[in-house]
Parts: sequence; structure tokens; C-alpha cells
Amino acid sequence: MKMNMMQHLSSFLLLLLSARTVDGYYSPPTVARRRRWSAAAISHYPPYRINRYNANNNNLLSSSQTKTTELFSSAAAIPVADSEDGGTNINYGPAFKVGKLKVNLFALLFGLYEVTWGILFWYPVMTLYALLRKISSKLPFHPLRRIDPFRRIPICAGFVWAMLSFTPFGMWPKVEGRENLDVIREVEEDGKRGKIKPAMYVANHSSWMDIPFVAWVLGLANYKMIAKAELAKAPIVGRAVQVGGHVMLDRTNRRSQMAAFKTGVQWLKDGVNLVTFAEGTRSKTGRMGSFKKGAFKMAQTAGAPIVPMSIRYADKVQPVDYLFPAKSSRSHPKAVIRIGKPIMTEGKTDDALLEEVWRAIADGLPDEQKPTEDTPMGA
Repeated sequence: MKMNMMQHLSSFLLLLLSARTVDGYYSPPTVARRRRWSAAAISHYPPYRINRYNANNNNLLSSSQTKTTELFSSAAAIPVADSEDGGTNINYGPAFKVGKLKVNLFALLFGLYEVTWGILFWYPVMTLYALLRKISSKLPFHPLRRIDPFRRIPICAGFVWAMLSFTPFGMWPKVEGRENLDVIREVEEDGKRGKIKPAMYVANHSSWMDIPFVAWVLGLANYKMIAKAELAKAPIVGRAVQVGGHVMLDRTNRRSQMAAFKTGVQWLKDGVNLVTFAEGTRSKTGRMGSFKKGAFKMAQTAGAPIVPMSIRYADKVQPVDYLFPAKSSRSHPKAVIRIGKPIMTEGKTDDALLEEVWRAIADGLPDEQKPTEDTPMGA
């Protein structure tokens, strides 16, 4: 009797551990291991009668077991998918609404942690830097401008904040194709690899997570985002955008467009990278849309190469209707940034350059994120 009770208890624990696996869901450490646990539990747990075949996972399940596993799965905040290619059936768990946007358990925990570090570290550093810059401008020779002429300190501070906020939650994407950047890497006199030449990094845009993902690729290298002017009004982020010297663009204002163009070209000439999402806005469906030409003209004028980047499944990490990320970047489907081969801009027409970059980014996306056949390349 005692042995049967122990068997029942161990079987229940095994089923609890494998709950999301037997219903077609994924969760760490591995699917294969969870399937072994599940099979072991089913094989010697008397109350469950094997009378149902689950084709997705090759497991035999009873209807009562299915209800049990569905209960555990629906309560979990860990998202899951039903296909290796990403899939659309991702269970983010229960969520509540904050205004028009949703928050699940993962988003709640991550959001609180991220905002806390923003309030305690990022915002104070940005505010202090802005104050010191203002004081420095009143002093002879503007000492802070000499120390940090291209406003790299705010970029590094933002990277530190992101490391503190993102790392514990596994929010960093997998990066592929870094070797492609060797084409634009300088070679020192002694033959050693030097730094990467300034370039314009262009990516598709389907989620707010695209911004920190690109920042992860660039690391501590200095860069400036080409961002919408209204972003400067956002709390915390707005301060960082202004202090960091990012290029602010109001597409409804011709004067703003010209100012942004001149600023962007000058940054590239000064050796600072530019980052732009050429669609101009986030995709609501996850599919890549048409590109705008303005950013490409900056690169052409400065003679800088363009680095295409395909961001995969960022829209699964933070869907458009979520306030914060709803899942880890490392859980299935994993977020990936594919760095393409740099594209030289000299001697190419605006349309030819746009098409080359557009196709390079589209080729690196999964089928569900590729643009539809009727999507024009340029807007």
C-alpha cells in the first residue's frame, strides 16, 4: 500500500513537470526530456486510462489527463508554440488589461523589474548627464564636450541598464552572421583586426523589442537611432533619446526632415553608426512592409555602407497588444537577429539601393514575417 502511494505521488509529480509538453507545449529544459518524464508517469499511473492518442507529441492520453494538463498549461505564464517555425498558436497564459494593452504574469514581473532599474539607474544617469552637459556649456572650452564629443556616455549607460534589466529574464536574442561585418572592419598596420567602420544598420520593425535587440548587436559601440519626434515625449525613454543625441524626425515637418538628414549624415562622417527601421512604423501583423528612402540617402551622402538585419520573432516576444514582453527571447520561438552582408552605397540609384536592402532583409525572415507578394518595396 505504501509503495502504491509512493508510485502515485511520483507519477503525479512527473505529470506536473511534463504538463505543458504532453499538450504540445514547449518549456525548458528540453522537449525530449519532458516527453520521457511524461511517458514514464503514464506507464505506471493507474488512475489514467490510456484511451486517446495525441498526434502532436506521440503520447497516449486519457480525457481526464488532458483536462489536468490543460489546467496547468493555462495557468502558466511561460509562452509556448506548436511548430518549429514559430507558429501562431502561442499560449502566453492569463492576462489582464492596462488601458488598451495586455499584461501577463511574465510581462508584469519583467515590467516591474525593468521600470525599477530605469527609475533607480537609467533616468538618474541621463538627468545627471544632461545637467553636467548644461553646466559644461557655460564653462570655458566646454570640458564635457571635449571628453564626450559624440555623446557616447548615454549610449553606454543605456546598455548597462539593459544588461541589468534584460539578462535575468533571458531577453537577449540570438545573433547570427557577425562574421559578415568583417567586410567593413579596419585592418591595423600590424595585421590585427581593427574596429568596424561606421555604417547604417537597417532592420525590419514588428515590436518594441527591436530597439534593444539592435542595441545588443552594437554593444558599447556608439550609435544613434533615427526616431519619431513624438518618442521624445515618452517617460524615461524620452530623456534618453534627447540626451543621447539621437536623430529626431517629424515626417510632417519639412524643416525637421532636412535637419534630421543633416544630423544623420554628420554622425556618419564623425564615425558614429546610425540605426533605422526603414518601414517607419511597427508592423501590426509581423510581416515586413514597404521602406522609406530617406535613411538610405543619408548613407549615400556620407559614403557609408548599409548593414541589413533581419529580426525574427520579436513580435512573438512582445506582441503589438502587450505593454511589456510576454515571454523570454530564449523560449520557443527564439528571437534571432540575422546580420546580412554589408551593402555598399556608392554608384547606386535610390531605387536600386532600396530594393537591394529590402530583399536582403526579407530573405532572412521566416515565411510568416516575409512581406506579401503585393507589398511594394518603397513607400
